[in-house]
Amino acid sequence: MTALPDWAQNVSYRRLLWISGCLALALIPHLAALPIWVLLTIGASGAIRLLLAVRGGGPPPWSLRLIVSAFAVGLLLLQYRTFNGLAAGTALLSLMAGLKLLETQIRRDIYILTLIIYFLSLAALLESESFWLFAYLTGVVWLTTASLLRLGSTGPGADWRRTLRYAGRILSQSLPLALVLWLLFPRFAEPLWQMPEDRTAGSGLSDSMSPGDIDNLALSDDIAFRVHFADAVPPPQERYWRGPVLHDFDGHSWRRTDPGPVRAPVLAHEGPAYQYTVSLEPNRHYWIFTLDWPSDWDLPRAQLTSDYMLVEPNPISQPIDVLATSYTRVQATEPLSRGMRRRDTRLPPGRNPRTVRFSQELRSSHPDDMDYVRAVLQMFTQQEFFYTLTPPRLNEDSVDEFLFDTKRGFCGHYASAFAMLMRAAGIPARVVTGYQGGTFNRFADYWILRQSDAHAWDEIWIEGRGWLRVDPTTAIAPQRVERGLNDTVSADDLLISRWQQRTPWLADMRLRIDAIEQLWRERVLRFNEGSQQKLLKFLHIPEPDGQKLVMLLAAGMTLAMCWLTWQVRRELHPALKDPLIRTYDRLCRRLAAAGLPRLPHEGAEAYALRVGVLRPDLAATVANLCRQYTALRYGKDPRTAEAFVAAVRAFRPRSGSPAGR
Repeated sequence: MTALPDWAQNVSYRRLLWISGCLALALIPHLAALPIWVLLTIGASGAIRLLLAVRGGGPPPWSLRLIVSAFAVGLLLLQYRTFNGLAAGTALLSLMAGLKLLETQIRRDIYILTLIIYFLSLAALLESESFWLFAYLTGVVWLTTASLLRLGSTGPGADWRRTLRYAGRILSQSLPLALVLWLLFPRFAEPLWQMPEDRTAGSGLSDSMSPGDIDNLALSDDIAFRVHFADAVPPPQERYWRGPVLHDFDGHSWRRTDPGPVRAPVLAHEGPAYQYTVSLEPNRHYWIFTLDWPSDWDLPRAQLTSDYMLVEPNPISQPIDVLATSYTRVQATEPLSRGMRRRDTRLPPGRNPRTVRFSQELRSSHPDDMDYVRAVLQMFTQQEFFYTLTPPRLNEDSVDEFLFDTKRGFCGHYASAFAMLMRAAGIPARVVTGYQGGTFNRFADYWILRQSDAHAWDEIWIEGRGWLRVDPTTAIAPQRVERGLNDTVSADDLLISRWQQRTPWLADMRLRIDAIEQLWRERVLRFNEGSQQKLLKFLHIPEPDGQKLVMLLAAGMTLAMCWLTWQVRRELHPALKDPLIRTYDRLCRRLAAAGLPRLPHEGAEAYALRVGVLRPDLAATVANLCRQYTALRYGKDPRTAEAFVAAVRAFRPRSGSPAGR
């Protein structure tokens, strides 16, 4: 009876279980993106197949498999309307993996499943650039490769530890080739393809603000951006990161309208200039968060609006680094235009009447603008206003309810009320949203701005001074901070939760992890055309250009392939890796050069006997060396091979006539 080829042999239940586990691990990064019914179909297919295998049966009938496959693929097409794109393609590939698992019976099916697992791992990396996801998927590929090697092993009890080591060695052998391709393959200014899906992150701050918007962000631990200062760091009271500036107020919400192509008025810079690099996370917006007030930046297409927002023509859909310079203290050199004054003093008629009456009364006793500002801030300080993360809900006249009824709110409540009080008194005012403060990562020398650092403050126009920043939230005394939920807010300190204060080692661990992620982004993900040019200059290549880069790539590929060929040769000839066998081969070569080649069937001591007959002058030496080799190779001689290696190295037989000739 003819034996079946390797690919057609049946697989055992244990090996089917292992490949199912590898598939489950590869699907974990896709759980949030895949439809629920796809996950259920995959799980049911795997469970049915394993249940049949444990009972010694094969896969379900082909007709049933065909019906299930046609129905599932049709339902997937109905949901996505296409099979193109990352989301639809990943869902189709995952579904095919589950259906393939349902019919798996022979080794060829396992090979196909292994390839699908590799492609699913690649698809996960197209969705996310996280270092930890990359490390996780590397482990999945390692385990899958070990399972594949175990499938081809002979014998009933293969050693998993040795299989994992062998799989790791195979993967490590590909690293030089991957490193050469990553360093030297020509990078382009634009990608070779564009993914059709929207891969942007959460929105964070928007171009509108209603009561409750920013305090919802305070519960988020997501990172908005990171900042590295080149030299000095501004003091905490000046670390305001400017975002959307809001001008239009309807009595409840503040919104931003596009002012059009109006240039930013010239400012006289005062105090030191701060140079820094902002590493922005992807978002759906056009603005770039900068330290008040930006003066220079390295984005050629970015522009400064009339209210000093730095904006890009297109949404920030990829992580970017922006090198910028800002001054935290400035003074206007031009008077406020009529249009801007009219825009920033406008109030909706008939809204928040109690606030309007109060401002008129307060204004009558404080005609000076700065005296009026101090009087409003003093009201927040002296009256029973509270700073809380869980303020009560407000109706349409939100400022009236906040100032005279609830007196509890987050930074957005105070900024909105202060701006309206200023406008009601005829002082131009606007609300600025952004971030304040940040957490310093001492392990990598940069600041982390999270969504929990979102903040709102005001800017008012004072004649002779220009736009002046006023943060009414700072008027709230620390003893009047109402802690709620996770105790994450403080009126006068960074947003540090109680568990971080009690477990500083855990906070340090988070900072170390974030430092690793930032290093991954800077050194790996952002390795671009400019980085390759710097590499060529580091290698002292004169006049580096694309042609020399390709030549260097060819040379690197040649060296990597030669090294890989040598490694494969060692795998195919394991005897070459043993120093004892290599030394014995050297002895045989030297005797062959002296006219005494070893016959293919001869063992070491039989070879020594024949050499002694043909060359009595070499008999004692060769016999001693061959006995040492036999004892070291096959016996339990505790001695090391160093003496044998040294003796063979010193052995130099001369050519001579064999005895009897």
